[in-house]
Amino acid sequence: VDQHSRMDLLKLKEELQKCLVKKIPVIGVTVVFGSTQEGAVDDLENLLRIREVFETKGLTFYIHVDGAWGGYFASCLVQKDKLIRMRLSTYSSRNNVTRSPRPVRRKACDQFLDAKLSAHFTTQLVCLSQANSITLDPHKSGFCPYPAGGLLYKNGNIRKFLAQTAAYVSHGTGKNDEINLYGIDGSKPGAASAGVWLSHKVIGLHNKGYGLLLQQCTFSAGVMYALWCSMERRQDPFTIVPGIPIKESFKKWTKSKIRSDILEAETGVLRLNEEAMDFIRENGPDTLINSLSINIRYWDKKTNTWQNNKNVEKQKDFINKFYKRCSHSYEKPSMVDRGIQVILNSTIWTKNENGGAYKYMKEALGLDEKDDESIGVIINTSMSPWLRAQKTFKRVGIIIRNEMYNAYGAIHDEPQNLKLVSPNLTNSPEWSGSIFAELETSFSNPSLCYHALGRFVFDSKDIKKIQEISSGKLLLRIVTREKMTVYDLMTGGDKENINQTPTQERKPSSRKNFAMENIKDKIEFYSDSDFHYQDIAMPEVSVTVFYETKDGKIHGEVDTKMKLGRVLRYQHLGRDFVDEDDYPPSQEYFLYADDKTAYLSHCPNRWPDFQQQIQLDQIPVPQAKAEVKNCPELFQEAMKRGVVVYLPQCETGGRPVLSRSKTKTTVCRDPLESHFYNALAWSDQGAFTGEMEQITLKFYDVGKRWFNGKKTNAGYCKEDFPHLYKQEGGRWMDRREDDSDYEVDSSDSDSDS
Repeated sequence: VDQHSRMDLLKLKEELQKCLVKKIPVIGVTVVFGSTQEGAVDDLENLLRIREVFETKGLTFYIHVDGAWGGYFASCLVQKDKLIRMRLSTYSSRNNVTRSPRPVRRKACDQFLDAKLSAHFTTQLVCLSQANSITLDPHKSGFCPYPAGGLLYKNGNIRKFLAQTAAYVSHGTGKNDEINLYGIDGSKPGAASAGVWLSHKVIGLHNKGYGLLLQQCTFSAGVMYALWCSMERRQDPFTIVPGIPIKESFKKWTKSKIRSDILEAETGVLRLNEEAMDFIRENGPDTLINSLSINIRYWDKKTNTWQNNKNVEKQKDFINKFYKRCSHSYEKPSMVDRGIQVILNSTIWTKNENGGAYKYMKEALGLDEKDDESIGVIINTSMSPWLRAQKTFKRVGIIIRNEMYNAYGAIHDEPQNLKLVSPNLTNSPEWSGSIFAELETSFSNPSLCYHALGRFVFDSKDIKKIQEISSGKLLLRIVTREKMTVYDLMTGGDKENINQTPTQERKPSSRKNFAMENIKDKIEFYSDSDFHYQDIAMPEVSVTVFYETKDGKIHGEVDTKMKLGRVLRYQHLGRDFVDEDDYPPSQEYFLYADDKTAYLSHCPNRWPDFQQQIQLDQIPVPQAKAEVKNCPELFQEAMKRGVVVYLPQCETGGRPVLSRSKTKTTVCRDPLESHFYNALAWSDQGAFTGEMEQITLKFYDVGKRWFNGKKTNAGYCKEDFPHLYKQEGGRWMDRREDDSDYEVDSSDSDSDS
C-alpha cells in the first residue's frame, strides 16, 4: 500500500506487466472500500483505467470490490425522492445539505452535524457500477446484527457457480428461485437476512436514510481525527502520529487552530465554518476508522529539545501499556472494574503488509530506520451518528492523554515501596476487609506524581489481625513490602489472572429469584462488591498495615496481602499541569462511597497543592429531577465509581492556601473552615453532557481523616523539570505552549505568553 494505506497502483502495474510478459493469466484484483485497520478506500477509478490499457495488450482481469465497510456509503449519493444517483457536482455543492428530518433540540444545538464524504471517496463510489462483484457487510456500516453479509454480482450468471441443489428442497418456480440455492447458508435461520431487509425498508438506502447516518458518522470520525492530530502538546513526553497525514492544502492548520475551530467550537458555529467542515471532510480516514501510533521521547538538556525514542520494541511496549488502560480483557464472573473510560483497539504494522504507510509512520515516529520489525498502532472506530463536537471530544481527549501519561510512567517510573492512606474505620465487627486507599503523592518524585485511589480487599485470614490492632479513629496506613510502580499497583502489571475460574458461586442461589423490578435490585445483583478475595482477578500485593497516631507514631503492624478490587481514580498530575493553565475555579474533590459510607478526597492539581481525606456523615443524595427516573439510585451507583465535586463556597477558589513557613518547604493549609458545604457533582457522564448535580456535604461526626500539605510538596525544584520550565534572567519560568506544527527550537528562544 501507499502512504495513505491505499493500494499502490504503481506496484500493481509492475506485477501486471510481469504477468503479461510471462503470459500468466490474472484471475482478478480486489479493491478494498474501507480497510479494517486504516479505513482506506482504494483507487477504483484509476484501476479501471489500468485495466483498459492492459486489455489493449491482451490482458484483462476480474475486479472485485470488498465493500464490507464502504459499500453502504453509496447511499449518500442516492436522492430519496428519485432513488437515482446524483451527479458529483450536485453532491459536492454547498447548497446540497442533508439535515435530520426531525432535529433533536438541545442546548445551543438544533441538530446533529454530518460531513460529506471526501472527493476521493465519492469518485470511487461513482465507479462502483463498473466492478464485477461487490461484497457488503450489513453488520458493519449497515448497523445490523452479526452475521449478516451480502454478495452482489454484475453478471447474475456467476452465482450459478455456487448453486447447490438437493432433491428434498423446493427450489421455486420461474423467477421465484429459492435463495439458498445460490449461497452457503444451508439450514441456517433467516433472521439475519430478515433484519437486513427490514432495516433497508425502514431506514432507506438513500441520502436521507443510511446516507445521512453514515455522513453523521463521517463527521464523528473526522472530528476524532482532528482530536488525534491536535492532541500532542509541546511539553508532552510522547509524540502522536495519525496514520493518515494531513493533506498539503491544509498544512496551515496548526494544532491550536484545530482545537479552537473544531474541538472547542459550539456546534452551530462549527456548522457555519466552511473551512473547518472542509478540513473534516478532506482529511483523515476515507471511512470511519482512525489509525495512529505513538512514540515516547526524552528531553535533551544540552539542546533543550525532545529526542524521539529509536527502539521499536520500547515503542511497542508503550503502545501495549497504553492499550491496557483503554481496553477490556476481563469477563464476568471475575471482571474487575479498572476504571476504563475509553475503548480502543490495537494492531501492528509491518513492512511487508503496510509498505508505504509503514515507512511513513516509522519516519514520523523517529524510529530506527534499520530496524524492520513491526510497530505498534492504535485504532478507533467512530460509528455513532449522534455526537457533538465540543464537550464530548474534549472530554475524550483528556481521558486519552491521561492514559498516555500513565503508560509513559509505566515505562520510566522507578519502583518504590508505595505508601497508601485509607479513610476507613476498621474497628467495626461488621468490617469485611474492604477499604478505600489513596497513594501518598509527591510532586518532586515523578514516580509518585499521581492521584491514585482504589478499593482494595485484604486477605480474609488476616482481617481479625488488622482489627485487633485498630484503635478508635486512628489512621490506617499501608506500605507495599516489595518495590513496585503505580502502574503495577493500579493495573496488575503482567501478573493479572484474566478470566480465572471462580472458586465458588458469586451470587447466592436465593438471589436468583430476585424480581428485579426496581433499579436498586438490578444494581445490587450485577455489582462486583461481593467478590471473594480469591476470585478477584488481580495479583496479590504483599503489604504492611499499621495505624498512625496524630503525632505520627506507629500503632501495631500486620504483614498481609491485598488485591485491587476497583480503580476509582488514576490521574497523572503531569498531564494536569500541561493541559490546564491554572488551578480549577473552585476546590475540586473526589466523592466516592460504598453501601454505607461516603468519603471525600481532594484532587491535587499541580505544585503546590495538598491531599485530604474526609468521611461524610451520610451518603449525599442529589436533588430529585422529575425527568430523570431513579436519580438517587443511579447517583449512588456512580459514587461507587467516584464522581468529581466542586465546592464553590470556598472563598479561596481552587488555589491552595499557603502557610508562612520559616523553611523553604512550601506548605499548604486546609481551606475547609466549615463542616457543611453545598457542592456541585460532576460524574464522567455529566462531563459529556455538561449537567451537574447539586448535593449537600456534611462531616460533623468522624469528619476529616487526613491532611497532607507538606510532604506532597517537599523537595520540588523547577530545575528538575526542564521540559516544563526554562531559566530566564535567573528565574525559572513556565514554558508556554506553542501549538503550531513545530520543530522545537534548539536555541530555546520561544517567548512566554
